[in-house]
Amino acid sequence: MKHQWTSGRAYDEHGQRMVAMVDTGDCCIRFSDLSRNIDGAVPLGGYLQNHRLDAYTLETLVMVNYDFGNYSSSSTTLTWEN
Repeated sequence: MKHQWTSGRAYDEHGQRMVAMVDTGDCCIRFSDLSRNIDGAVPLGGYLQNHRLDAYTLETLVMVNYDFGNYSSSSTTLTWEN
């Protein structure tokens, strides 16, 4: 599942556009902060690997881990779809 949202943070005229998706192969959530050109991956623990994440949970996991720096860099850039 791919999810995109605007955080409302004033990094650019769009209000920080974020895109995220679960990568089951690497057991992580890949995300792109398109406003700041940051691509990352948040690790999924064993419990979350076996659950379908809804949009709210995906967004919350990305933003909390992003804010606390609990992610690694990624070479995957996700795109915003209109």
